[in-house]
Amino acid sequence: MELERLSARIRPRRPWEAIDLGFALARQWFLPLWLLWWMTAAPVAALSLPWLHQHPDIWLLLIWWLKPLYESFLLFWLSRALFGDQPPVRGAWRGLRNAFPPRLWPQLLWRRLSPSRSVNMPVTLLEGLNGGRRRQRLRVLAAPGGAGGWLTMICVHMEAILYISAILLLAVMIPDQLPKLDLMAVFFDNESVLYWIAAAATVAAMSVIAPFYVAAGFTVYLGRRTELEAWDLELVFRRDAARRLPRGSGGVAAVLIVGLLMLIPPPPPCGAAELPGREQARALIVAVLADDDFGRSDEVQYWAYIGDASSDEEDDAERDGLGDLGAFGRALAELIPVLAAIVKWGVALVAVVALALLAQRLFLELRLARGQGRSRRRAKTDPSTPVEQSAEPVALILPDDVPAAVRTLLTHGDARAALALLYRAQIAHLRNTGLDIPDSATEAECLVVARRHADGVQCDWLGQLTGLWQRVAYAHQPVAPAEVERLLLSRPTAASASLV
Repeated sequence: MELERLSARIRPRRPWEAIDLGFALARQWFLPLWLLWWMTAAPVAALSLPWLHQHPDIWLLLIWWLKPLYESFLLFWLSRALFGDQPPVRGAWRGLRNAFPPRLWPQLLWRRLSPSRSVNMPVTLLEGLNGGRRRQRLRVLAAPGGAGGWLTMICVHMEAILYISAILLLAVMIPDQLPKLDLMAVFFDNESVLYWIAAAATVAAMSVIAPFYVAAGFTVYLGRRTELEAWDLELVFRRDAARRLPRGSGGVAAVLIVGLLMLIPPPPPCGAAELPGREQARALIVAVLADDDFGRSDEVQYWAYIGDASSDEEDDAERDGLGDLGAFGRALAELIPVLAAIVKWGVALVAVVALALLAQRLFLELRLARGQGRSRRRAKTDPSTPVEQSAEPVALILPDDVPAAVRTLLTHGDARAALALLYRAQIAHLRNTGLDIPDSATEAECLVVARRHADGVQCDWLGQLTGLWQRVAYAHQPVAPAEVERLLLSRPTAASASLV
């Protein structure tokens, strides 16, 4: 490895300082790295779009899962640009074969979800290690404090922030005269155009964060190698040797002279060599270690418990925590850790069950939200579906001849729509008589309002109609056309007048 060609200063760095260096490199080379990411991600997105155009969630999952494929191209380019060989983006296609070796496939399979992927990829793709040698190398190069995992978590949160910010910016930019952005459709309705816009925003956020993620992981890897292999000292020795190495014809002559001098036997020693004293040697060592190339030393002060001056018997009694209670105390002391372990694992089990119930509740909420979105779309195309009540008066959206419309729906075999139309017509009649029925009222609340003001016959008929409609709408029980026809024929006179 030609350390002299490194464009960054080589010195031992802590993991977070190495991550900061990677972010600085990503800012400097952001445009080529961003274009290289799209050079591999755009073909994947375009080729998979005809097959997954009806499933944007699967399309987005595919692009996300293949992120190591795009990141390996960025790592290949960075490994050369950092050593002075910065290939142009236009000619970067020539290095695709070297950037995608066969050992990349494990990164797309069982190693895909590794939180330290950015730090581990240089070992696999640049050093070419695999199997046991790779595992041993990763144990040696493991960054202290889990820097690789923290880097992944930070970048994931940054992607989420960019994605949500793009959606909120789009929602804010919509004028007040236009309909507001449906956030439920953006996040949960995978059949809407808004979901595709959100998927595109997610891919764009990935492309922005990818250069920082790859560059930071690569600099953490280089920092660990600098610390373990003393690259800083090696570079100092190489530069010193380069300064002392003769050049040109004069250099050849100097080499010959040095060789001849080496052939001459040394003169006999005239006395003991003059070695520096102890104090002089110590001062010389301190002066050498004070150089930045040898790092620095920090003095850390902390409090540590060193015990007290009690005897061994008192220490044993304090460890038991029960003094002179004898056999019962010792048995109780042995029982306390067992009870503590039972309580600990019991709390853990309760936490797991609570998380499972929470996940089930969230899953049901998502299914309900998707079902409501589909119901709204059906309501727009089918005005007879009473999923949501219109903000306008119900009578305005009723046909002129409700009984004829009900019988037409029964003839076509749609008993549910016929029952819904009959129920809506009765609610419209109650509103026309002056009853205050809000749009948010449930079926039971409508029945309570009707019983306060309408006569008994009409309330009984409305109760039968409401019960049948609730069984069909909420219990999803089938309804026979004869039942709807019976209700239509047995309707009270006042209701009949309102339906015609």
